[in-house]
Formats: sequence, structure tokens, C-alpha cells
Amino acid sequence: MNEIKTDIKIGQRIFENVPKIVRPNWAGLVLSRFDRYLEKMPVEISELYGIIDVKEKWKLAHDQFTKIRMLNLSNTDKDFELYLRLAERVAKVTYNSSEQSAPFDANSGFAIPMFALQYCDLIDDENLHQEVKSTILIFQRNKGFENSITATTDLIVYKKIDDILWIDWDPIGVNDFAPRDEYQGYVPEIFRLKKNGADRIEIAKKLLDIERNQIGMLGTLEECLIIADKIIEA
Repeated sequence: MNEIKTDIKIGQRIFENVPKIVRPNWAGLVLSRFDRYLEKMPVEISELYGIIDVKEKWKLAHDQFTKIRMLNLSNTDKDFELYLRLAERVAKVTYNSSEQSAPFDANSGFAIPMFALQYCDLIDDENLHQEVKSTILIFQRNKGFENSITATTDLIVYKKIDDILWIDWDPIGVNDFAPRDEYQGYVPEIFRLKKNGADRIEIAKKLLDIERNQIGMLGTLEECLIIADKIIEA
């Protein structure tokens, strides 16, 4: 992985292996690995996520890049500068994917793996390193998706559900110290429900059933509905 931090050609190979249809989603997932480590998420980044989530809004990423660049120009924290430079590349990739006029440089995404891993080093958290590495290489490790838009999109959604169960659901409260795969055994079933068009009530009831009958916790339907809404939106 050390080579990725310094060799832009490796970053190019990684980026070019990501199917074009999901490059903004992939880039946004990489950026989102750091959400939990920010004291306060800048509004410019929250807005960027909102743009990434809706394909029709990708064209707005050009102006969002400008906002992030302005934030970076006023920033005085050298460590945070690296994070904002990563966010700038994410915005560029998102705008380029909209296929609007005057795109950013075609190599804008090549530095995403490099900046992400370099910022990891500044935070120095092994779990974060593993998460960033896994997200960066998600299409390296899952071959054959480039010819199937459905399969490619499903892989991104699957990863987002995995994130939601780990970060937001976490019924036993262990996501600060337990192995990252603590809830991954439940992801296929929840993904299947979403894939089949289940509504928020059905998903929430399944989460509650898992909490009470498999994990042994006393969850509530209200809490599970909040998680279900996140899954529906993924």
C-alpha cells in the first residue's frame, strides 16, 4: 500500500478500474471514511454528499468544488488541507461524471487513493486504514462488474448498508474497538430486503428481530426505523 501513497500511476490504475457509472459514489465512499474523525463536518462536504447521492445533481459539483477550494484557501491547518484536497478531487470526479461541458482534468481522480492513504497516516488508526484500503480497492477485489450497471450499483449499495449497520445501528455499541466484521453477517439479508423493495417498516422489523433474537439486545422499533430510513436512502 505504500506505493499507492506516492505513485500516481497506481492511483490511475485503481481509478480506471472503477466503472464510470459509480465513480462519484466510489469517491464519496472513500471520503466518507473520515466522517467519524472530524470534529465537525464542514457544510461544504455535507452538500457534496447530497450532490453525489443524486445523479441529476452531479452537474452541481463544479460549483461545489469552488466552495471547497475557497474553504481550503482560508484553512490554516496543514493536516486538514490534505483532507480538503481529497474532497476537491471527489467534487471534480463527480462533475466530470455528469458529462457536462468544461470538465475538470481527466486525471482528477488519480490522486484520490494517494490523498486518502496519506490522510490516514496523519490520523494513525488501524481500523481506518483497513476501511480506506477496502473501499479504495473494492473494484479491484470484485472483478467483472464493469459490464453490468446493476451489479456495479448493487456493490456500492451493499457497502453503504454495511457502513450503516456498523456506524449508525451498532446495537451493542462496539464500533470503536471491535473487529470491523462484527455485523457483516447481517448485511446480505438487509441488502436483499432493500433490493426487493421492502419498505421502512419491514426493514426496521427485521433489524429489531436481529437485535432481540440473534444479538440479545432490547432494541426499539423507533430506533430501528431511523436506521431503516438511512438504508432506504442508500
